[in-house]
Amino acid sequence: MTESKSTDALKNFLNTLRAGEARTGRVMSVEDREALVELDGFSGPGKALGRIPRGDLTRKAIGHPSEAVSIGQRLTFEVIGVDWQQEHVWASASACEDPALRAFLLGLQLCTTHQGRVQSVHNFGVFVNLDGEPADQCTGFIRGPELSWRRIDHPADAVTAGQRVVGEIIDVDTRRGQVQLSLKALHENPFVPFADQAGLVTAGQVTKLIPFGAFVRIADGVEGLVHNTEFRDEPVEHPGHIVSEGDEITVRIVEVDLVRHRVTLSARNLPQNGKRSS
Repeated sequence: MTESKSTDALKNFLNTLRAGEARTGRVMSVEDREALVELDGFSGPGKALGRIPRGDLTRKAIGHPSEAVSIGQRLTFEVIGVDWQQEHVWASASACEDPALRAFLLGLQLCTTHQGRVQSVHNFGVFVNLDGEPADQCTGFIRGPELSWRRIDHPADAVTAGQRVVGEIIDVDTRRGQVQLSLKALHENPFVPFADQAGLVTAGQVTKLIPFGAFVRIADGVEGLVHNTEFRDEPVEHPGHIVSEGDEITVRIVEVDLVRHRVTLSARNLPQNGKRSS
């Protein structure tokens, strides 16, 4: 009976927790991969326990959880979720590591716009210092695919360090202390007008040659692939045998994939193509 009451009390307490809310507790143990905390506010028999994975203890680089927390230390952490089977809470201390930054992040809303200045540009994306954020936090990040509808080889083709940008907020991550932005979300999807244009013959410019085909721009922000098999009836070993970058050629739209933002093109049996012999 006592064990049943204890379990019921714990379940009732866990049921009051909500993902994203901040809670407090005391560190009970520090292991190689996590820290165990006792949550404040549970008045029933036993303890309400929270587990904080090593990656959620701090945003700083650490080798062992003991470098971030110690037994007996009081922490403020964010509830990630509840493991009902094991009857414990998953939590993140990194989400509450900087109260000013957390307050700033929680004040943002998805699908709204925010401005900032590009802090640095890397091959994997762009970091942005957002207006209004705590000093030197660099909380904004733009993934390469979110920079432009145009195909770009490197984020530096779209933005430069020091440039002012306006983006749509597509995600707010308190655990990483980061805001995901999209620049292209503020512009109309250029693929939409071509959604029902399969079979359309149009002119385009060759923008890039690759071993198995050529990319051709048929509109601003819309480039399609002409595969080697779609230049002529006979096999073509490399598109450079047929066209060069910068050439204007005639193509037919074969397929438009709005989900993956891809256009398949063909140049077979069309005029003004194949000006060089293979």
